[in-house]
Amino acid sequence: MTEKRLNILFLASWYPNKVFPKNGNFVQKHAQAVNQYCNVAVLHIIANKQNQKFEVETTDNNGVLEVIVYYKKINGSSPIHKYQKLKRRHEAHVLGYHEVLKSIGKIDLTHLNVTYPAGLFALYLKQRHKIPYIITEHSTAYLPSSTHQFSKIETKWIKKIGLNASIICPVSQGLADSMEQFGVNNTYEIVPNVVNTTIFKPTASKQASDKIRILHISNLKDEQKNITGILNVIKKLSDLRKDFTLTILGEGNNEHYKQKAKNLKIHENVIRFESEKTTTEVAELINNNDLFLLFSNYETFSVVIAEAWACGLPIITSKCGGLTETITKENGIQVKVGDEAELLNQLNTMLNQITTYNPGVISTQFGNKFSYETVGKTFLTIYKRTFQI
Repeated sequence: MTEKRLNILFLASWYPNKVFPKNGNFVQKHAQAVNQYCNVAVLHIIANKQNQKFEVETTDNNGVLEVIVYYKKINGSSPIHKYQKLKRRHEAHVLGYHEVLKSIGKIDLTHLNVTYPAGLFALYLKQRHKIPYIITEHSTAYLPSSTHQFSKIETKWIKKIGLNASIICPVSQGLADSMEQFGVNNTYEIVPNVVNTTIFKPTASKQASDKIRILHISNLKDEQKNITGILNVIKKLSDLRKDFTLTILGEGNNEHYKQKAKNLKIHENVIRFESEKTTTEVAELINNNDLFLLFSNYETFSVVIAEAWACGLPIITSKCGGLTETITKENGIQVKVGDEAELLNQLNTMLNQITTYNPGVISTQFGNKFSYETVGKTFLTIYKRTFQI
């Protein structure tokens, strides 16, 4: 007898949309992972500069129903404006929810992604319709190093939303610890982000090189990714040895860092900058490098580390949270956050021993844990446990 597939509502504070096309794409990947085992509908609302009060966009994305509700933006910060914003957000959620019901029918469980503000509607669905919810959290806002500050009322709601969840599933242990310190009380279970291991995997056609190739990929936001620190260390390393190169792939404007590299007198044969690439091109780039470098000040997960491991690359990273919690001698080296002297020393050591790392072992033992199948099955187990099926 075939087991009945659960109907899961992915309620997302962040999700790709026409205003912010890449916002929360990791949530979209989680939805695709779960859709292998459950019926999934996504609901996301977003303020927009538009004439009509609401605009509903419905898409079938490889079997996942995506309902995006755009609502007319309300300007102003007075108490009445804040009330109007909350009211319009709730109306947008209700409108989108009924659109979901037309297609998927009764919702068995809400999977809330990023606690606030969408959690207000998850709490409403539980109280009004008895629909339980779990939470997946990605936000860096809970980390001690974050500059974001929740208001008193936001903090109150976040704690209430967290307490009423069946379970909370942050993407890393460091994020779980930070949420607990913030005062979000509940049972926690870590479930990582997803990597497409059909694309990110070791290749047999790796380009040959007489130099060790180091790779960094990020959004180039210096306050988090510390690109300045990387460049300082690479300059000093290039004064010690000539057998390596560094490639920096960034989503943002890299002209600032190109100029900084020139100012540091890093030779153009040592460093190169790449502009934005497709997912397949990123996988090809990773596979044509030997070592992945991350020197962030803080992270909640770091998908690029997972992608590098899936391709079999070892990692050198700062102890910035996220996947750095699972660094072992088989898959990489950690250094203190912001410690350029230690990074220089350990990077020099790692270049000397680069041939001792086994790409096949790294990919199998550390990369496969982020596959769509593994993550999807993990969530299914959590859903069933929630219902005690």
